[in-house]
Amino acid sequence: LAPRRVARRTMGAGASGPEAGQAIMLGVVAYSDSVGSIWEGMRQYFASVDVPLDFCMFTSYDRMVEALVHGHIDIAWNGPLAHVRLKRRTGGKSISLGMRDCDRNFRSHLVVRKGAGIDSLAALAGKRLATGAYDSPQAYVLPLQAIGAAPGGEGLLKSIHVVRFDKDLGKHGDTAAGELEVMRALSAGEVDAGFVSDVMWSKALAAREVNGKGQAQLVVLSDVVPPFDHCQFDAMPTLSATKRDMFSKALFAMSMGVPEHKAVMQLEGIREKWEGPREDGYARMHDALAAEPGVPFPPPLDTVSKHRFASLEVRGDRGIHATKFER
Repeated sequence: LAPRRVARRTMGAGASGPEAGQAIMLGVVAYSDSVGSIWEGMRQYFASVDVPLDFCMFTSYDRMVEALVHGHIDIAWNGPLAHVRLKRRTGGKSISLGMRDCDRNFRSHLVVRKGAGIDSLAALAGKRLATGAYDSPQAYVLPLQAIGAAPGGEGLLKSIHVVRFDKDLGKHGDTAAGELEVMRALSAGEVDAGFVSDVMWSKALAAREVNGKGQAQLVVLSDVVPPFDHCQFDAMPTLSATKRDMFSKALFAMSMGVPEHKAVMQLEGIREKWEGPREDGYARMHDALAAEPGVPFPPPLDTVSKHRFASLEVRGDRGIHATKFER
């Protein structure tokens, strides 16, 4: 889908750019074919208001964060895991610049199979629980943090048999490939419960990909995972005030009332508008990463040789391995 050309109007420092002709360099993760179209549309919009912006795409959030830390890009469009890791790496000094309205109060659900006898969180004891990839905030990191933080949660984790779908690692669950596998496994009766985002659950219901004839019937166990914030534009504290102000003014000037803006904003999943930055929505992610070392390319929270569960079965990309590791 080719982005529309946007009408040109003046906002910033002129065609020469905010700083001696240097464009603001933005990093994004290439999680789908649409990413290039989205950010080409954004680039054209920024050019229309005389703010030169360019973007480069990364295969993983970890590599994009390293590019930001070492000054190769000015701004990173980070997911919640990458955002909090950057905050920790910089001692809280990284700069948050904004997010989409749909990034606020993001929801994940515990979906259970009818007849599995799961009517509460405690009833997960001894059950088979499917999750997304180990670097998925919405289908692994924060759901398991929610279980562990509940009364008796650490003991409950030790009683659960986890089936983890490590799909598209490095993209932090953006492709939702692991969540699709969670719902497939639930519908096939391979597992008793699983974690998926509200976005993917709603899409599956609308498309009748779950709860169909011949499938296991699934229901949501409400309010297991507290809402959290998702994506955020991040910069290092060394970003110049000029670039920061030009980026922010242009971003927040976008309006759904302008057809050319609306087309690009909707491609990016925005409901009404870009929102300002906030940090409260990442508190639980900070808790989840409390024991993680603040180093480049940090290891998984749970590995096949050291994990928190009764057992861990890992199903990787292309079905290469599916091995169960007992505690």
